[in-house]
Amino acid sequence: MDVTFETLYHFTNENIDIIEIKRTDLPGDIDKSQQYFWLKYEQQTGDLSRLNFVSMQVSAESEERVFDEGLLHFNSEQALYTDLDTFDTETLQTQKPDLISEQLLSLIYHYFQAE
Repeated sequence: MDVTFETLYHFTNENIDIIEIKRTDLPGDIDKSQQYFWLKYEQQTGDLSRLNFVSMQVSAESEERVFDEGLLHFNSEQALYTDLDTFDTETLQTQKPDLISEQLLSLIYHYFQAE
């Protein structure tokens, strides 16, 4: 099965990328948890993992996503991601959603094909 998706959000720095994608190869009536994915890519190790979505808040100035693994607070220019295990905070730059490296795109495709 071919995996297709569109990138909704992309945040990056020299350590990590955080990306939200929407799978477009699945039936329209599928549960949102199977269609929308937040992924964290650790550049140093090459690990790609899913962030388990808990809740979200949206205001005129910024947005917030809460995951089991961390907290993401962002606006149109930058994001702050706080890991809830270590309490380390990363400052990330907001990227255009379609500016993802070929290497990361390949990892995302393989992630879904392995499911």
